[in-house]
Amino acid sequence: MKIALLGYGKMGQTIERVAIQRGHDVVTRIGRNDSIEDIQKADVVIEFTALSGAVNSI
Repeated sequence: MKIALLGYGKMGQTIERVAIQRGHDVVTRIGRNDSIEDIQKADVVIEFTALSGAVNSI
């Protein structure tokens, strides 16, 4: 599965490690100042942000 991580703090980094160990591909990591253009490559987006961060990213 191709995964995009929206929010790349401690939890996002942990999810990335587990996903890779289980054979998934993390196609993009979106932190506070990153572009979301690569998000279209993902099958699924896992979001770990504060509400204000998620709203501002859209």
